[in-house]
Amino acid sequence: MFTTTRYFYPHGIEGEAMSTTTKNFNDLDKAIKHAKRYATGLRFAGVQVEDEKGNIIYEITSDMEAIDNRNN
Repeated sequence: MFTTTRYFYPHGIEGEAMSTTTKNFNDLDKAIKHAKRYATGLRFAGVQVEDEKGNIIYEITSDMEAIDNRNN
């Protein structure tokens, strides 16, 4: 199982408290596709894909930098 956690600014104001949404997937590729789909907009602050052990497998930062840890 893989979990995506999306971080965002509720009102689009950088510096305000962030909110999160999470969604679980059985397939890593579907989790990454979901992360890429929602990595947009002024309110976006970051998204992470974690495995069941809590290891971050894939991440997109607020600067739109994609970090893929599958081969590390």
